[in-house]
Amino acid sequence: MSKLKTVMFEEESALEKLEKEQVEVIGDTIDESLRLAAKHFGKEIYQLDYEVIERGKKSLLFSHPFRIRVFIANHEDNINELEGLDKKLTGGSGKLLSKELKNLIVPKDVDGWVSIKYYRHGLYMMEIPPIGNGKYPNVQDVLKKLVTRGINPPPEAAIQKFLDSKSTEYMRMGEAKLKPFAEAGVKVEISDDNMKAFVTILPPKQGGRDLEVADVIYELKKEDIVYGIKEDVIREALEKEKYNEPFVAASGDPAIHGKNAQIVFHVRTEKKVVLKEDASGKVDYKDLDLIENVVVGQLLAEKTPPEKGKYGRDLFNQMLEAKDGQDIPLNQGKGTILSEDKMKLTAEVNGQVIFAEERLSVETVYRISGDVNMRTGNVTFLGSIIITGNIEDNFQVKASGNIEIYGTVQKAQVEADGDIIIRQGVTGRGEARIESTGGNVVSKFLQDAIVVTDKDVIVQEVIMNCDVSAGGRVICNGKKANILGGRIKAGVLISAKNIGSQANPTTELIVGVNPKLLKQVEDYTAKRKEAHEKLELLNKSHKTLKARQEADPSSFTEENLAYLGKLEVGVKKLEKRIAEYDKEIQTVNSYMEQVGDQGKVYFEKKMYGGVSVRIKNAEPYKIKNDLQSKTLFLAENKIQMKAYTDPENEKGDTRRGGRRK
Repeated sequence: MSKLKTVMFEEESALEKLEKEQVEVIGDTIDESLRLAAKHFGKEIYQLDYEVIERGKKSLLFSHPFRIRVFIANHEDNINELEGLDKKLTGGSGKLLSKELKNLIVPKDVDGWVSIKYYRHGLYMMEIPPIGNGKYPNVQDVLKKLVTRGINPPPEAAIQKFLDSKSTEYMRMGEAKLKPFAEAGVKVEISDDNMKAFVTILPPKQGGRDLEVADVIYELKKEDIVYGIKEDVIREALEKEKYNEPFVAASGDPAIHGKNAQIVFHVRTEKKVVLKEDASGKVDYKDLDLIENVVVGQLLAEKTPPEKGKYGRDLFNQMLEAKDGQDIPLNQGKGTILSEDKMKLTAEVNGQVIFAEERLSVETVYRISGDVNMRTGNVTFLGSIIITGNIEDNFQVKASGNIEIYGTVQKAQVEADGDIIIRQGVTGRGEARIESTGGNVVSKFLQDAIVVTDKDVIVQEVIMNCDVSAGGRVICNGKKANILGGRIKAGVLISAKNIGSQANPTTELIVGVNPKLLKQVEDYTAKRKEAHEKLELLNKSHKTLKARQEADPSSFTEENLAYLGKLEVGVKKLEKRIAEYDKEIQTVNSYMEQVGDQGKVYFEKKMYGGVSVRIKNAEPYKIKNDLQSKTLFLAENKIQMKAYTDPENEKGDTRRGGRRK
């Protein structure tokens, strides 16, 4: 059963008017007690504040009611603006103005107030200044709070003096006359793992003293808690009077297990097919990117070392064991270099990365068992490639080393920096391209293909309807060593058993001219022409500006003079560049002239009518009637003939082609 009691104090007459503004209420629940107090004050529940004097308890055998002190809240004005909204939305239930909601609201204007601390060694006050346009506290505000706490107040003059000082530090305002057994209390709860201590501060009763940090620490130590005590957190809770709200006042340090060593790979260790789309959304199923190429010195993997574990401590200062991280080795494979500290792995050679048996290796040879087709996609490798099958239509194979193909090359592209060996031959249907930038091309036969190399092309059987460019020799040396149809260019010699056929296909032979060196001359000539055109423009501008300087020196500014200087520098640079191009063109031409004199065509059996032969810069020689076993060479700038001689027995090094480095 609830009942209400007016609180009476034996204080001076100045405080009598405050007595009616607070009541003590006894009820089965806090809500029931607040409703009774609201009716007494003629206020809404949300306009009241309260302190719990005694908490109620319920059990099967008996119950104990709540005893609370209720008073009108000090900051009524801060929520007046929300009352209209509360009535409009909830019918005046007060839900929008509940204590929980008010905690989320940060008002722009807040009245100042006075924090009161009642310790054994005296009464202390500190003024909390207002926020925004809030009001400063006055003497009546201080007296009201002192009455609520049941503390005998100092004289009003002393309070006014304190307020006038605007002190933001605690100021001693008098002696303490503490009521026995009314001080604030402390409740300590320890987590099951002994890692956290939760403290609940119970408010003081009337006339009772406030707790200090040392009081809370004392209660913690009574529970044998000696580690991880958070004095700052305790001080803040006491300062803000966080009553009946558990908070973590002490916490241990958990053990931190060390991280294991890790291997960070900087290359792919798994080959996953990722199909790429072009701008139109078309997927290239041939570009599968299955090879992980690396170059010398490239970082392949590195190890992060294991970490030491960090021991922890619980609230009772007991050590909590921590495990150190486990180490793992960075395994070195073939073609790799492991650093002295065994923390970094780099590539020793160019090639393909292989990850097997928990180690990285770099292979300089990439072996494809079977055909190059949709299964493998296009192949690009920084090393040599061995293909046991064929290269099917429309696929590409590129290598920085040699390429060896056991089958045939169809309508495909093959590029290598080294030798290209095709055991079964090329059936290109006019679209195959075989190119080596620094090696020989060796094949059983070549048909309907483009073949380019800076060295030799060696074919066992037939070269049919091909466009062949070789910096050195083109040789057909097998039993069916025929050249028929197409254009064959060689820097040193062309040799075959038979050239042309009775069907008279267009067959053109050009020797004594290195195609690659010709291209270099063409490139240098084009660059020289471009530089010469720029030089003419600069000279024209320089001449115009120089004439202006001589005609009217007074109007020639510093900016004009600076530009004239830039033109002169530019002219000198272009003249030097043109001279360098001239020198390079002359060097290449001289070398081609020297090598071109050695250019020869050999046919051991027959050259058919319809074949065209050109040696160096001489007029092309068109064969009208079949010829038998001859050697064609250049003498006095004309193509001459003599009896066939084996090119291997010729004096001089006819096997070396290309430009000397």
